[in-house]
Amino acid sequence: MELNLTETAMVNTDMLHVLVFGKHDYIVTNVSTQLEKAEFKCSGSVVLAQALDYIKSNQPQLVVIGGGVDPHDRIKIATAIKSFSPETKMVEHFGGPATVLEEVRSTLANF
Repeated sequence: MELNLTETAMVNTDMLHVLVFGKHDYIVTNVSTQLEKAEFKCSGSVVLAQALDYIKSNQPQLVVIGGGVDPHDRIKIATAIKSFSPETKMVEHFGGPATVLEEVRSTLANF
């Protein structure tokens, strides 16, 4: 099942923009929901081509990649970030949902 790349309504213009990329739509949705509760603006996808286009077009401040994503797709995401959005940070999330917010905040601490 493909998840269309969606954006949530922006409530605060100071929110950091995050792209969540994963293997399963329910995981992308769960991670996005957690991050939105912490006042991040999230977009999500399970389709590599959509995610790569999104990075190129929107240059999010952060990309969160789920643990189930194919290693070759991880490399393609990292390459797209370096080419089109070098200021974008990347978090490779392998833990459970309880740790994703801590990982994101730790990565953004020096942002």
